[in-house]
Formats: sequence, C-alpha cells, structure tokens
Amino acid sequence: MSSRSAPFITPEHLNNISAEELKRRLAGDPFEAVQWIKALAERGEAEAQVLLGQAYLDGYGLEPDPRQARIWFRKAAEAGHLLGMNMLGRAYDQGWGGPVDHACAAYWFRTAANQGLDWGMYNYGHLLLHGLGVEKNEREAFDWYNKAAELGHAKSLGVVGRFFEEGWLGERDQEKAFDYYRRSAEAGDFRGQYNYALMLSERGQMEGALQWMREALGNAHMAFTRTMAANLLKHPHPVLYQVGMEALHKCALRGNAHDAYAYAKFLLAQGAGNIANLSLGRWWLRCAARQGHTQAQQEVDFHISLS
Repeated sequence: MSSRSAPFITPEHLNNISAEELKRRLAGDPFEAVQWIKALAERGEAEAQVLLGQAYLDGYGLEPDPRQARIWFRKAAEAGHLLGMNMLGRAYDQGWGGPVDHACAAYWFRTAANQGLDWGMYNYGHLLLHGLGVEKNEREAFDWYNKAAELGHAKSLGVVGRFFEEGWLGERDQEKAFDYYRRSAEAGDFRGQYNYALMLSERGQMEGALQWMREALGNAHMAFTRTMAANLLKHPHPVLYQVGMEALHKCALRGNAHDAYAYAKFLLAQGAGNIANLSLGRWWLRCAARQGHTQAQQEVDFHISLS
C-alpha cells in the first residue's frame, strides 16, 4: 500500500474540483480517495478530518494507525464537529491510539450530546449506566437514551426497551419493551432484532420470531453472534435452536480456532448415528487443529483412528 506514489493534490486542485468530481474520486480507489480526504483535512475541513481519522482507524487506503486516528478526531472535535467529538470520545473509551480515559470520553460524549448528537447521547448514557468516568446514574442514563430514542436512534431504542423489560428503574412494562424492541429492530439494530424475536416467540409468533432472529444473525458482530449461539442452543423451541446452530456455524466460518473447535464438538456430540455430522465434525476439528487449537490437535488423531 505504501509503495504506491500518492497523487500530488494542490490547493488549486481543491478549489477547482467540482462537487460531482470529488464525490466520484472519493468513491473510487481507496488509495487515491484517501489522498483527497487528507488534502481536505489538512486544509481544515472538519468533515474530512473525521473521515481521515476513520481511514486511519480502519486502514482504508493506508496503513492502520490508531494514534493518527485520535489526532485527526481531536482536530475535528476541537473545530466543533459533532461526529468528531463522538469519535474522539470513542478513542478515549476504547483506547484507540492511546490510553483508555473514561473521564475524557465522558466529556466529549456529553459535549456532543448536549449539542443534539444521538450517538453522543447513546455513548454518554452508556458511561452513566455503568459508572465509567462519571458517577453511576441509571435515571440520567435512561434520560439520555430516551432522548436519542426520540430521534430514532436504533441502539438507544433497544436499550430503552431493556429498561422496561428488566425494570431497571423499578417499572417493568412488557408492552412498552415490546414496542421499543420492534422499533429498534425495524431501525436495523441487531440487539433490538434479537430481543424483538425473543418476545415474538414468547407470544407464539414463531414465523416473525424466525425472520427477525435470522435478521439479527446476519447483522450481528462476532461477539454477539457467539452470545446468540450460546443462548439459542439452550432454547426449547426447535425454530430458535436451529438459528443457534446457524450462529455457531457462522462463528466457525468467520471466527477463530476456538470457534472452529466449538462447532466441531457440537457436530461430534450430535453425530451418534449420523455419519454426515461425524464427518463434518472431524473436518472442523482438523480446521481448529491447523489454526493452532491445542485441544483439537490432541483429539484429531483419536477421531482419525475411529474413521
């Protein structure tokens, strides 16, 4: 990536390029696109500074560099850019490019939230809910989540649903929880989709439950996919149990050696009298062994001797 020569972009280029042409270049080759983003960022364009920070974070068109990501998020934040404030808060919260500092994260999330950014409200609510960098305050956390939910923020809708389902503030209301989960699911949040599917299943609406649970599975990141597998493989209804199997398979395909081993053990446990499951389980066991899983390496020879 770094061996390619970057195009030389002058201030005149930036002044004369049309909005349509700039849009085309930014949507093109990542290496070239990030040069235009960088040129705009260095000229002081806060929007470009956020994009450049994200590019450094993701390794989009350049080598990943979380330290540079934090620097550019700070430039945008200090220029008053709300997403820049939120991303700088995230850098402090997650330790991107420097030490974790929840107090600094809270400052930037709160600043963005006070100026109307839904993500700032959500992230500040999270710190309040868990007492990270600020004094724990569930009521204030709920208020911020609720403000973001009123703006249609998908994740906040789901968290408000959890407040009502679990009665975190003393008020349990399953109908309100159901409605917030539905809205969160329809807005695209995988946790909302998962919780909405569970509530549909409790009401006997299994067709809808299956639809939303598979939607959640398709959207979930790996950590939540593992949670789905663990939970749904204990579910008494065969429809949701099947999705648990699909979640375990997804983990094996996209995860690490531990995921491959877990799927292998599941298939082998299901394999009594089922040659296909036994064969597939042994195949995944070998995959885990090749990826360095110690227990899988020890078990491979035993299963080969049985085949």
